[in-house]
Amino acid sequence: MGNILVRSKAPTITPLSGALAARVDGIDLRAIDDDLIDQLRTAFLEHCVLVFPGQGAITPEEQVAFAGRWGEVHRMLTPEVCLAGNLAVLVLDFQGRKPPTDKWHSDVTMEACPPKATFLLGRTIPVGGDTIFANQYLAYEALSEGFRKVLDGLNAIHDGATFARSGGFDPSRFPSSVHPVVRTHPETGRKALFVNFSYTRHFEGWTVEESQPLLDWLFTHCVQPNFTFRHHWSEGDLVMWDNRCLQHFAVADYGEQRRVMHRVTVLGDRPR
Repeated sequence: MGNILVRSKAPTITPLSGALAARVDGIDLRAIDDDLIDQLRTAFLEHCVLVFPGQGAITPEEQVAFAGRWGEVHRMLTPEVCLAGNLAVLVLDFQGRKPPTDKWHSDVTMEACPPKATFLLGRTIPVGGDTIFANQYLAYEALSEGFRKVLDGLNAIHDGATFARSGGFDPSRFPSSVHPVVRTHPETGRKALFVNFSYTRHFEGWTVEESQPLLDWLFTHCVQPNFTFRHHWSEGDLVMWDNRCLQHFAVADYGEQRRVMHRVTVLGDRPR
């Protein structure tokens, strides 16, 4: 008898920290309907990170299909690091070399329309290799009213050159874009800081030298512990997060062990 996929009509959703993130138990992501997607969407907008344990049976095609329930699937700029024949699945496997993802960032913000959401599946998990997330709603809301007014009027240049070089890619293949320093989430209406160490270079109309002191302060403020959640991976965890209001950091503390992750993203809109 073949496998029978059974889903719970009422998944258990458990908050994982005070700042963000929830665990979702009782479902198989290969067998979900529109009603369940609606429940997950509500939880996603509330918690910003959803952790689905025990999803290791998902094929790459099924992972892409689940991501496609949330928006148009993003095809990568770097086919050499994608799954063979599938530009939607980026394979993160940096054994023996320093990963470029062990820095605070939001995914590919150098693009005009950065991803709406990221879906990361743990295939081979070392001891270590956690991912830390930082809530940029909370980072913005912790600022004084006067400082918010200053930042609300600024734009910043995001480019991928530094990230590309750290990952061994050709920087000319990575675009640059102008984004607001404070973006308004298109679904929740909440404001979030939208700068990150990996991609944000300087404020529009400012020099790099003029921008750096304020950017350095923001980079530190954005990721203070009160805004964060740290996920300890298990094989088969699928973690999805909202790229519009979060930063993340892949901790590279696992030495020569292998850490293999499959990443799929869905397209977002232009930050406003």
